[in-house]
Amino acid sequence: MDENALIARLSESAGEVPSHVEIFPVRQYSIDEMMRRARRLIAAAGEMRDAAFDRGDWVQQESRTLVRLPLGGRAVIHHASGAVEVRTGLAPMESLFQKEEPRESLIGLVKATAERLRICEWAGSRESLQFERLWLLKAAATDREGKVTPSVLCRVVGAYRHLAGSLPVWGAASVALKLGGGGTLDSIAVQIRETSGEPIDWAPVIRPDEAARQVVLQLAGLLGRSKAASAVSVTPKAMHFGYLSLGKRSAQRVLAPFYVAFIEVEGDEAQAYQLVVSATENTYLPLCQAGTQPPPAQLRRAKPASQLQRLQPRENVRLEKSADC
Repeated sequence: MDENALIARLSESAGEVPSHVEIFPVRQYSIDEMMRRARRLIAAAGEMRDAAFDRGDWVQQESRTLVRLPLGGRAVIHHASGAVEVRTGLAPMESLFQKEEPRESLIGLVKATAERLRICEWAGSRESLQFERLWLLKAAATDREGKVTPSVLCRVVGAYRHLAGSLPVWGAASVALKLGGGGTLDSIAVQIRETSGEPIDWAPVIRPDEAARQVVLQLAGLLGRSKAASAVSVTPKAMHFGYLSLGKRSAQRVLAPFYVAFIEVEGDEAQAYQLVVSATENTYLPLCQAGTQPPPAQLRRAKPASQLQRLQPRENVRLEKSADC
């Protein structure tokens, strides 16, 4: 891994970066306010499915509220972030697309659905939502003779990106719409950190090459310094500049600027990393930096055999990885 070349390519991909940027406070909603906002989205989704989603069974837990809806639908409201996900109960192979449609037509279908759901109301003052990407979910099958049937378009997923001022808010998709054939609504997820509209600070931004150097240090900590690590092929895909939204299970007080780098690593195993470093000298939003612990492979090699034996699961015991890791 040529670190200097990697730093140069990452800094070039960042493009034009402002010298200073605004720090915005994130609007903090009470749980009652979150429920009112979620009810409007759930009602709009019910209208698109011709179902009375206002008759759902609401169960409030410590960190989230679950809603059981008619037709097998379901909604989740996360208290820490205010993120909302609504599933309308559409069966996996229900409402398939009858034929392959042009990509422009599918994007228009997503935008028309977003307008009916009034997702623009989730953006605050000096904010906007911008269509970002479209995914196509297809399925195919084979018979006993190995003959493959033509693939069928099952769902389309459209993603929107939240912009605070003129800068994007990186993280999970701000809005994700999943549609079936004819524009049938399958699900909608909204994860937007609405700001108060008035900045609390005007912070200087560090140069892209300085941020790229921090990214390379993180990557080196993840890969380690062994000969095997030096032999891998590292390909920087991009480094973006903008605000950062934490996960839907995390509370957040401010929108602060960060550099987000996307890197692919090819070796014995193909890997992809998304590394984040602060774009300001002052810490407005502290993050747990990657690379501060040895990589898992080195941890396994460092453990004595007796300890590894004690860690082996017993028979008939199922171990599951937590979704919050």
